[in-house]
Amino acid sequence: TQHLLWRLGDGGELPPPLASDGALTAVVMIGTNNLGAGHLPGPTAEGVLAVAREYLRRSRGRLLLCALLPRGDGAELLPRLCPPRCDRRGAPFRSFMPAVEKVNQRLREEAGGGRLSVDFPG
Repeated sequence: TQHLLWRLGDGGELPPPLASDGALTAVVMIGTNNLGAGHLPGPTAEGVLAVAREYLRRSRGRLLLCALLPRGDGAELLPRLCPPRCDRRGAPFRSFMPAVEKVNQRLREEAGGGRLSVDFPG
């Protein structure tokens, strides 16, 4: 999320002709790499929302945030990420799904129509 935030702000990713187009709809799926790097769900969700706010601040267009999808590499990565990816007994989680669901819940709470929409599979 940090890299996309930089690209929107200082990296020239949103040139003026696109930013001024009210018919533009951007589709963004970000955040799963943050979880895979050990970031907790709260900061990950805030990073996704920071990108959304920056896009909406700089653009007249709409934004469709795609919900985070399940990761299939939990058994490999999570033991190396414990802590903080540990259960109450101190054992690594077996799946990223609890973290993915927490991020998606935060995005769901933030989506209220207008120019920001969140798409949830299934």
